[in-house]
Amino acid sequence: MADLPVGKITIGPKLRKLRQNLNLNQADMAAELGISASYLNLLENNARPITVPLLFKLGQTYDVDLREIAEDDSAKLVVRLTEIFSDPALKEYRLSRRDLHALANQHGQAAQSMIGLFDAYETMRDAAYSEQRVDQSRIQPRPVEDVRGFLEKSGNYFDILEIAAEKCRKDANLRPGFLFSDLAAWLQSNHAIQTRLMPTNVMGSMLRQFDFHRNRILLSEAMPEEQRLFQLGVQIALVSCQPEIDTIIAGAGLENVESTNLLKMTLSNYFSACLMMPYDNFLAAAQETKYDLEQLSNKFGASFEQICHRLTTLNRPGARGIAFFFLRVDEAGHISKRLSGGGVEFAKYGGSCSRWIPHHAFRTPEQIQVQFAELEDAHRFITITKTVSKPRTEPPYIGTPIFAIALGCDARHFKELCYTEKVASEKSFATVPIGLGCQLCERSDCQHRSVPPIGHEMRFDLTKRHVGLYHFRG
Repeated sequence: MADLPVGKITIGPKLRKLRQNLNLNQADMAAELGISASYLNLLENNARPITVPLLFKLGQTYDVDLREIAEDDSAKLVVRLTEIFSDPALKEYRLSRRDLHALANQHGQAAQSMIGLFDAYETMRDAAYSEQRVDQSRIQPRPVEDVRGFLEKSGNYFDILEIAAEKCRKDANLRPGFLFSDLAAWLQSNHAIQTRLMPTNVMGSMLRQFDFHRNRILLSEAMPEEQRLFQLGVQIALVSCQPEIDTIIAGAGLENVESTNLLKMTLSNYFSACLMMPYDNFLAAAQETKYDLEQLSNKFGASFEQICHRLTTLNRPGARGIAFFFLRVDEAGHISKRLSGGGVEFAKYGGSCSRWIPHHAFRTPEQIQVQFAELEDAHRFITITKTVSKPRTEPPYIGTPIFAIALGCDARHFKELCYTEKVASEKSFATVPIGLGCQLCERSDCQHRSVPPIGHEMRFDLTKRHVGLYHFRG
């Protein structure tokens, strides 16, 4: 049975789009589903939630992925719309939170169009600030956002790469504990490519480099074993998996070289993760250990970050894992990696909430911490976090790069995780109220607030001093 969201499920825009793609009118679809046309009209306008039996009938009748169609996309739209209407350029057109939810829920396509228009406006504004001539080629999404959007649209799952990786594992006759040597031997015998570990003083800041002159891959000794294996897998993807990668890129609809190259590297990384952590074995181990990240790391010889990242890709139809989101943040609070999932959407710009546990991970390095958190819309989720370090290629006095990795999911999965399975109930665990960032958060009593929320009038009373620095009108 599909892992469906709990509570009321509204799928109006998706249902309407499905009907239109099938070239059906409301009367025809209603007849096929055994409901009235008026009821279907209410469903399409989100005036009624869809029942679970009807949702299953929809899946059986039209062969659609139930979890995909039942997933609430409105949260993503609300976050982006909140950011857009917080922009000073739209100061005179502020919408209330209720209005934003109504726009996202009832007019999703219009909301998407508005987001696209604003992104184009931002690009033109940035170009104007840079005193560059604005032409059609400039009005493109930023490469990182472009690729991230494609990954989320694809469910961060690519079956063609999973199959290619399985074939490579069989061809190379990979043995547990000997993946690096087996893959290096396979590269040598199939592509005449040698693998060489090189000293850090030779590689400098490079972790991997392909030597075209001598047909060899050079890997820096600065990397731990699991990262050397991962980079070797990336090179294998680049030399043996190009047809599959090119097929995905061709269907992505990217229109600039930067986005295409970034997606190519991202898909090569995906293939490498498949080599190290084959889908069926990894999913079975994850479920058996109740997603014990350290046990999985030991079993598959992968790093904590690699394990967390792979867990976000377990979205194969009929064999899904928990829907996780992923985040990587540095000590300054900058987010360098993020993948939305599990109903949690991150703000596109700016930092996240200092109440959120990834920002506390640096206090207890390399120790796993767990937090139940709740957003302003009452959505509760679990976050598992731990710090990791990156290979140091600079002088010791500069320091080793350290990041906090966060993996999270909807709180309803608490019984499926080894970190929270002993909790009596979801509500019995202390829950921390957080936001998506101070500029977007409207919690008026937060001691951690660094800036006031955009769009709210500040209040100053010289006879009073509140705990928080900023006091504002709701």
